[in-house]
Amino acid sequence: MRCPVCRAENDDVTCRRCKADLSLMAAVEESRVQELTMAAHAAAAGHGMTTLQHAEAAHRIRHDAESWRWLAVGALLVRDFALARACYQRARNSMV
Repeated sequence: MRCPVCRAENDDVTCRRCKADLSLMAAVEESRVQELTMAAHAAAAGHGMTTLQHAEAAHRIRHDAESWRWLAVGALLVRDFALARACYQRARNSMV
Protein backbone atom coordinates (compact mmCIF):
# COMPACT_ATOMS: atom_id res chain seq x y z
CA MET A 1 0.00 0.00 0.00
CA ARG A 2 1.18 3.50 -0.78
CA CYS A 3 1.67 5.97 2.08
CA PRO A 4 -0.55 9.04 1.60
CA VAL A 5 2.06 11.22 3.33
CA CYS A 6 5.30 10.41 1.50
CA ARG A 7 4.02 8.07 -1.28
CA ALA A 8 6.38 5.22 -0.32
CA GLU A 9 5.23 1.64 -1.00
CA ASN A 10 4.74 -0.33 2.22
CA ASP A 11 3.89 -3.83 3.38
CA ASP A 12 3.40 -2.91 7.03
CA VAL A 13 1.05 -0.69 9.05
CA THR A 14 3.82 1.82 9.70
CA CYS A 15 5.43 3.63 6.77
CA ARG A 16 9.01 2.54 6.30
CA ARG A 17 10.06 6.02 5.21
CA CYS A 18 8.10 8.62 7.22
CA LYS A 19 6.77 6.36 10.02
CA ALA A 20 3.13 7.39 9.39
CA ASP A 21 0.47 5.11 10.90
CA LEU A 22 -1.16 3.18 8.04
CA SER A 23 -3.33 0.93 10.22
CA LEU A 24 -6.60 2.61 9.17
CA MET A 25 -5.71 2.23 5.49
CA ALA A 26 -4.86 -1.42 6.08
CA ALA A 27 -8.19 -2.00 7.84
CA VAL A 28 -10.13 -0.33 5.02
CA GLU A 29 -8.30 -2.39 2.41
CA GLU A 30 -8.98 -5.58 4.39
CA SER A 31 -12.66 -4.67 4.42
CA ARG A 32 -12.55 -4.25 0.64
CA VAL A 33 -10.87 -7.64 0.21
CA GLN A 34 -13.57 -9.24 2.37
CA GLU A 35 -16.32 -7.66 0.24
CA LEU A 36 -14.69 -8.97 -2.95
CA THR A 37 -14.37 -12.43 -1.40
CA MET A 38 -18.06 -12.39 -0.45
CA ALA A 39 -18.92 -11.28 -3.99
CA ALA A 40 -16.99 -14.28 -5.33
CA HIS A 41 -18.79 -16.68 -3.00
CA ALA A 42 -22.18 -15.20 -3.91
CA ALA A 43 -21.36 -15.49 -7.62
CA ALA A 44 -20.31 -19.11 -7.19
CA ALA A 45 -23.68 -19.78 -5.58
CA GLY A 46 -25.48 -17.99 -8.43
CA HIS A 47 -26.78 -15.11 -6.29
CA GLY A 48 -26.62 -12.14 -8.62
CA MET A 49 -28.05 -9.43 -6.37
CA THR A 50 -25.82 -10.44 -3.48
CA THR A 51 -22.82 -10.46 -5.82
CA LEU A 52 -23.72 -6.95 -6.96
CA GLN A 53 -24.18 -5.71 -3.39
CA HIS A 54 -20.77 -6.94 -2.26
CA ALA A 55 -19.07 -5.76 -5.46
CA GLU A 56 -20.64 -2.31 -5.03
CA ALA A 57 -19.47 -2.15 -1.40
CA ALA A 58 -15.91 -2.96 -2.47
CA HIS A 59 -16.16 -0.51 -5.37
CA ARG A 60 -17.21 2.30 -3.01
CA ILE A 61 -14.08 1.71 -0.96
CA ARG A 62 -11.74 1.70 -3.96
CA HIS A 63 -12.54 1.06 -7.58
CA ASP A 64 -10.17 -0.78 -9.84
CA ALA A 65 -10.31 -3.47 -12.52
CA GLU A 66 -11.15 -6.15 -9.98
CA SER A 67 -14.18 -4.35 -8.56
CA TRP A 68 -15.38 -3.53 -12.09
CA ARG A 69 -15.09 -7.22 -13.04
CA TRP A 70 -17.17 -8.36 -10.06
CA LEU A 71 -19.78 -5.73 -10.90
CA ALA A 72 -19.87 -7.18 -14.42
CA VAL A 73 -20.29 -10.72 -13.07
CA GLY A 74 -23.13 -9.61 -10.79
CA ALA A 75 -24.81 -7.81 -13.67
CA LEU A 76 -24.56 -10.95 -15.81
CA LEU A 77 -26.13 -13.03 -13.06
CA VAL A 78 -29.12 -10.67 -12.83
CA ARG A 79 -29.28 -10.61 -16.63
CA ASP A 80 -28.53 -6.89 -16.98
CA PHE A 81 -26.37 -7.31 -20.05
CA ALA A 82 -25.94 -3.60 -20.80
CA LEU A 83 -24.57 -2.99 -17.30
CA ALA A 84 -22.37 -6.08 -17.54
CA ARG A 85 -20.85 -4.85 -20.79
CA ALA A 86 -20.28 -1.34 -19.42
CA CYS A 87 -18.59 -2.70 -16.28
CA TYR A 88 -16.48 -5.09 -18.31
CA GLN A 89 -15.31 -2.25 -20.55
CA ARG A 90 -14.43 -0.16 -17.48
CA ALA A 91 -12.47 -3.14 -16.10
CA ARG A 92 -10.51 -3.42 -19.33
CA ASN A 93 -9.83 0.33 -19.40
CA SER A 94 -8.68 0.24 -15.76
CA MET A 95 -5.95 -2.26 -16.61
CA VAL A 96 -4.35 0.06 -19.18
